[in-house]
Amino acid sequence: TEGLLDRITGAVPSADDVKLMKFHGIYQQDDRDLRDERRRQKLEPAFQFMIRVRLPGGVCTPTQWLKLDELARQHGGETLRLTTRQTFQFHWVLKQSLRPIIQGLHDTLLDTVAACGDDSRGVMCTVDPQCSRLHAEISALAKRVSDHVIPKTRAYHEIWYGSERVAGSGPEEPFYGSTYMPRKFKIGFALPPSNDIDVYAQDLGFIAIEGPEGLLGFNVVVGGGMGRTDQAPLTYPRLATLIGFVRPDLVLACADAVMTVQRDYGDRKDRLHARFKYTIDDKGLDWIKAEIERSMGTPFEPPRAFEFASNGDSFGWTATPDGRHHRTLLIESG
Repeated sequence: TEGLLDRITGAVPSADDVKLMKFHGIYQQDDRDLRDERRRQKLEPAFQFMIRVRLPGGVCTPTQWLKLDELARQHGGETLRLTTRQTFQFHWVLKQSLRPIIQGLHDTLLDTVAACGDDSRGVMCTVDPQCSRLHAEISALAKRVSDHVIPKTRAYHEIWYGSERVAGSGPEEPFYGSTYMPRKFKIGFALPPSNDIDVYAQDLGFIAIEGPEGLLGFNVVVGGGMGRTDQAPLTYPRLATLIGFVRPDLVLACADAVMTVQRDYGDRKDRLHARFKYTIDDKGLDWIKAEIERSMGTPFEPPRAFEFASNGDSFGWTATPDGRHHRTLLIESG
């Protein structure tokens, strides 16, 4: 917190604090357009911050939206950006505005925990949970997974909300420990026939399977990631691989097991080779699946049949079972 109170600089001067802030959804940046001019004037860079909101399943209530808009106008350069992973980002934030934004988000039950950093990022879900009862059930499960896999440390509350430090409250991170994950880890839920979240681009994807009486369970895919680095020829994109099926009551255990395998066996020496897709290809899919089953305590069931008919957004009006209509808007840029 000392770095936040330091008025001599617009930055958080400690490198350790800058790293910690990433796990709190905050990146320290500077205005690149002003670098040369400020250097000539012997001034420090024009430091600013980006804040990413944790928004499980991309669901935002009207009250939360109004608060996001208010905070963006007051502290975010009157801009609010949409991301391709169903959340919002504040840009152009000055250091003295960090706490007001995070505390303002807290007022509407939003936070920025694990929105960045080497942990489980925001959990995606097929859009509009009001479209059907099955949508609503899957959206609620995505929210449970998001709350389950975020770090449990109280440091976030102590730094940003001013909560008192609690002595002797047990280990800070029962899952992540002190080393967290080798790299970011992305989870998503898809409901066929729509693959609007690109489930095959997730480290861990759950594909909902509908039965005669509702949600039957999920096909599980692992190891997706479309990123590559031009300067690193050994990096490559990879589509996630289908490895089995789990019932709804095993989703949390499955997420724990998959993340445990990546936490324990992912590459911690080379960040360009640290995503789960490389762990799978290095160890072999059969070995990875066996380790997941061992950690989960039960084998996967055989995958169920499913079909994706689209991977884009369904723009326009949609009627829902409650008699209401919902509209999907085209956002030209975010």
